[in-house]
Amino acid sequence: MTNVLDASVTVQAGSAKIKADAVQVYYGQNHALKDVNVEILDRAVTAFIGPSGCGKSTFLRCLNRMNDTIATCRVEGKITLEGEDIYDQRVDPVQLRAKIGMVFQKPNPFPKSIYDNVAYGPKIHGLTRSKAELDEIVEASLRKAALWNEVKDRIQAPGTGLSGGQQQRLCIARAIATSPEVLLMDEPCSALDPIATAQVEELIDELRSQFSVVIVTHSMQQAARVSQKTAFFHLGNLVEYGDTEQIFTNPKDPRTESYISGRIG
Repeated sequence: MTNVLDASVTVQAGSAKIKADAVQVYYGQNHALKDVNVEILDRAVTAFIGPSGCGKSTFLRCLNRMNDTIATCRVEGKITLEGEDIYDQRVDPVQLRAKIGMVFQKPNPFPKSIYDNVAYGPKIHGLTRSKAELDEIVEASLRKAALWNEVKDRIQAPGTGLSGGQQQRLCIARAIATSPEVLLMDEPCSALDPIATAQVEELIDELRSQFSVVIVTHSMQQAARVSQKTAFFHLGNLVEYGDTEQIFTNPKDPRTESYISGRIG
């Protein structure tokens, strides 16, 4: 299958990486997401905030076609990665997800060794030609995920034997092992304790030098700490999008102000 996303385009930090134009999402008859228009910047962390059920996770899953796995889901409009339509019929969703990685709410390591968890993506996508190259990718990914020093002496131990915070960093290492351009995170700290949360937040800040990071979070404090851009969703609408500091200190829409101040949500 032809992959029209293979062209390598150099993107300056701060330029648009993903553009969404008039995106609508339906679950059967339910119009879950209405007319979303947004540009997600390269080498920046963008936070999606809003009450439960407002559409933020639904939109996140549109960005790497995870909604394709839901039979009743229909996506309309256009989403582009560096100008290429990710819903073009020539695009292989599996290849797309190597370029737009995802980390889920609950740590979900495979029932394999730490090594095999990280090696899985590069293996299935044919990114290495030798065991030595695979070893390098595994080590580099674990280093980027700030986990190498903790696991290097037990690399063949089960990933499921790690602590919750370590498991989530393992899942981040697994997601970045295919050298994605974008990293999506759906409430990556909601199942973690405060210390593990702080470690993952620090890691997110480091990762933005190499990736475009998009994070869905219920915690406004977390959004304020880790992101440069914030999008506020409410009742299926993207209400407001802008610099994080502006959204939290001087929102333009009264609904944003009500949510930030705790009056809705």
